[in-house]
Amino acid sequence: MLEIFVEVVSPVFLMAGIGALIRRFRNVPSDSISQITLYIFAPALVFNSLAGTDIPLEEMGKIALFAVCLAAAMYLLSIAVARVLALGREGTSAFLLTTLFMNAGNYGLPVALLAFGDAGVEFAVVFFVCQATLGGTLAVYLASRSQLEIKDALLSVVRMPLVYGTVFGLAVNLLEVQLPTTIGEPARILGNAAVPSMLMVLGIQLATRFSLEDLRSLASAVILRLVVSAGVAYLLTLALGIDGLLQQVLVVTSAMPTAVFTTILATQFQARPSFVTNAVVLGTLLSLLTLTVLITMVEAMLK
Repeated sequence: MLEIFVEVVSPVFLMAGIGALIRRFRNVPSDSISQITLYIFAPALVFNSLAGTDIPLEEMGKIALFAVCLAAAMYLLSIAVARVLALGREGTSAFLLTTLFMNAGNYGLPVALLAFGDAGVEFAVVFFVCQATLGGTLAVYLASRSQLEIKDALLSVVRMPLVYGTVFGLAVNLLEVQLPTTIGEPARILGNAAVPSMLMVLGIQLATRFSLEDLRSLASAVILRLVVSAGVAYLLTLALGIDGLLQQVLVVTSAMPTAVFTTILATQFQARPSFVTNAVVLGTLLSLLTLTVLITMVEAMLK
């Protein structure tokens, strides 16, 4: 277990720690980096990953189906908990953002690479793309619903570039289009910038705006995201006939802490951004323990 912690989990925190140090000693704000990542780097990464992946379409379909089923199951569980907690419309939007959308990119991809190697990270990229697609659609809708009516919330989804990065990336892959260097190379370079910039945003978030207010709701959100999601993911892999390396990758990446981009959406649509930020920070810190245990169990029990 110590080996997993040292070789897989701690390097991610070391890189995010650089962002925290930058925030502490240079007072660098995260807003500008977050916006550039959300509107440029992340869509480029999604486009580039989908356009260039060699994973068979059947496997991609399984991962996509798993991602949708996981989101649906977590939505039902989260809605039930939110009603018990009597969170109201705005609070429920924030709660759903923290429980449904995991950090499958800037945290999940490095962990998958370190834990499962290049083959594992290929699966993790497809899962990340599915999550990014849900993030650019469902997450935007849920965040905007805290303040907007259904029509305006749906319009907010259409404006997000992650959706178009997914559509164009899939089209290029399925149609086997050879992109000219003038398009392919900039997309590759911008996509490569996504993970480092996300890690910087993660580090900056860890260093700012954290408190334990509304502890009951915060604890519920973190438990759902780090623990319950892993159990749901395991049951879904059994139901969908997913095993081997793909099963290991999906179970681990499903148990990542709340995605950093949810703080951007919560801020943009006034969906209790302080609560969402607290869930991101607390969940990320506790994941040092939960992911270490989970990866150890997965490697020992799932073959």
